[in-house]
Order: sequence, then C-alpha cells, then structure tokens
Amino acid sequence: YRQPVFVYIIPNGELRGGAWVVVDPTINPDMMEMYADSKSRGGVLEPEGIVEIKFRKPQMLACMERLDPQVRDLRQALASPDLGPEQKADIKRQLEQREKLLLPVYTQIAVQFADLHDRAGRMAAKGVIRSEVQWPHARLHFYQRLRRRLLEEQLRKQIAAVRPRATRDEQLCLLRAWFADACAAGDFEDDVQVATWLESQAEQVARALAQWKAAVEAGDVAEQVAAASDEALVAALQALSTERREQLLAKLQ
Repeated sequence: YRQPVFVYIIPNGELRGGAWVVVDPTINPDMMEMYADSKSRGGVLEPEGIVEIKFRKPQMLACMERLDPQVRDLRQALASPDLGPEQKADIKRQLEQREKLLLPVYTQIAVQFADLHDRAGRMAAKGVIRSEVQWPHARLHFYQRLRRRLLEEQLRKQIAAVRPRATRDEQLCLLRAWFADACAAGDFEDDVQVATWLESQAEQVARALAQWKAAVEAGDVAEQVAAASDEALVAALQALSTERREQLLAKLQ
C-alpha cells in the first residue's frame, strides 16, 4: 500500500485466525494500522479453543486442589496409607463428585479469563493494535488520523527526495524535531495538533525543509570535496561558467 490503511474491529465484531492474517498490520507496518472497539474481540482462536489447548481437565483439577479446601482435604485423605479399601473408595467417590460439581464452574471461569486476552485493552498492550477507539468517537478519530497521515506522507516524500537512504524512523525524528521547534508545548502524539501544524504553518514547515535540504547538500558536497584531489577541484571550477565561478569565489573571500 502506498497510502494509509486503517483496520477497525467494530463493537461486537470478532477477528479470528485466517481473517486476521489477511489484514494484519505486519503486512505493511509503514502504512497499515489496526484499531478496535472495547466491545470487540480478536485473536487466533476463540476462548473455548484456547481453554481446550492451554487449560485442559488435568490443569483444572490441579487448580481445584490449589483453590478448593474440600478437594484439597479429600486428596490429602486419599493419600493416607492407613485407609482401608472401603474408606478409600468412599473418599474417592466424594472427590469425584466434588470435581464433577466444580468442573463446569472452572471451565466458565477459564473461558472468561481467556476472553479477557481477546479484548482491545489486551490487544493494545501486546502491540497487535495501535490503540482502542470507542465507536461513538471512531469517525472523528479516523478523520483526524487520516488527515495527519496524508500530510505526513507528503512531507516524507519530500524528505525522501532529498535523502533516499533515510529510514522512516529518521524521517519521523526530523518531523518531531521541527514540530518541537514550532510548538514547544505541543504533543507530537496528538493527531489534531500535528495536522493543524502541518496545515496552518505550511510555510514554516517548508522553510525547515529547505534549511535541512541545504544542510544535507552542504554535507554531501563537503564529503566530495574532502575526498577529491586538488586537480579535480581545479577542473571542476574551470568547468563552471565564468559568471558562476566568480559568484563562488566572491562568496569564499
């Protein structure tokens, strides 16, 4: 993608498995961003599937023994070597009944716990979405975000034209520095502030770009001059027109 792409999981919407792979921002992290409403869900598997894989019956029984006093006491009693066959069978029957009674409850709790990992807050914490966006504010949020991203991309292209080797992180550092110079108290993470700065102070941004471009070109020329031989420098000066050569010599004096 050459333009920003936003993926939004709407309220009560779910994005699972293969569908997630198709729209995952890692396909093109420079241009793709994912957001989710607080009531949405996302993940490779549904909560029930996670429980079947990660928290099966043996794990639930171990959890019961750790949390339920009655199960713990019955297990300890069952391990006693002084029990007769009838006592042991009776305790085992009580334990099985208790586990059977608790198993549906523990399964529901496990499913709810797994579901917590599929919510927007957890997705944002894990970095799989950029942020949580509530449905009532989604239209305004995406308008401001798109407005900023389009203006930024225009400026990034101008930076890339001057220095094609600059990475997106380096371009972002430049934008951040220019924004800080223009708006000392501003928040670079605020889309409204950045977009307003890029629009309302376009001339100031253009001057900052021109100054940076001149500095880059000066640095490139300085490197070439430092590496060139005296004969090459003399030949380069002689290749210039008389008027241009006189202008340069006048500035050097």
